[in-house]
Amino acid sequence: MMGVVFSLGLPGLGWAQVNISGKRGLIYIPSAEVVADGTLSFGYGFNPSSYAFRFNRRNSESICFVNSSVLPRLEVNINLLNPNGPIRFGDKGIGDRQIDVKYALLTEKAKRPSVAIIVSAPFGIDNSLITNALVATKHIDLSKSITAAVTLGVGSPYSLYRAGVKNDQDSDIFTGYTLSDKRDKPYYYLAGPFGGINLNVNKKGGLLVEWDSQHLNVGAYALLFKHWTVQAGLLNGDQVTAATSYALPLLRKPKRS
Repeated sequence: MMGVVFSLGLPGLGWAQVNISGKRGLIYIPSAEVVADGTLSFGYGFNPSSYAFRFNRRNSESICFVNSSVLPRLEVNINLLNPNGPIRFGDKGIGDRQIDVKYALLTEKAKRPSVAIIVSAPFGIDNSLITNALVATKHIDLSKSITAAVTLGVGSPYSLYRAGVKNDQDSDIFTGYTLSDKRDKPYYYLAGPFGGINLNVNKKGGLLVEWDSQHLNVGAYALLFKHWTVQAGLLNGDQVTAATSYALPLLRKPKRS
């Protein structure tokens, strides 16, 4: 699977890469990198039919997302997943809506990684990108020009969501909850150990390698015009995926006297 990601890398926002659901990460997996306070990012991702989370091997998917660091160490991510092509409205509604909360338990220091926990709100109906995970990321300077960001994590195979509710009968968010094993689905997202390496060269581009708990994915990216990151990759040696995102700081830095 090919991956192409266009994102905006602004000063102070790190490498500004996002994964398929809009969180800081590689191609599919999230990282524990801490986003600068007041950062807002939004964008769109395309997921091919062979790796579709909800309509696997039937329809490709469009994923729209917004991510905001509302408080120090705390991020809120909202995404909306819709199948592409003709689908009966009763089967999809307005889309698969999901809210994720990421909190940095530890920030990165010289001898320790950053560690974050990510939890998905269970209010959605049959959510497909549920992320209940613990993840750690450490940046290692390999030379003056090359930095490796190493990410390791584990995703819970179990998810709590409202599986017994129809889209056209959704009137009470407190009913219909089901505890389910993701691995019972034809294709699932982040269930078990995952990890990856982001090799950055002079903050202008780099290489990506990740294990998303099911497949080995590789990729590359380049920073253009100091703001635009173009990312391409091969996920499981199969189909094309693409995304675009834009990031901007909402808080102004105080002026120096």
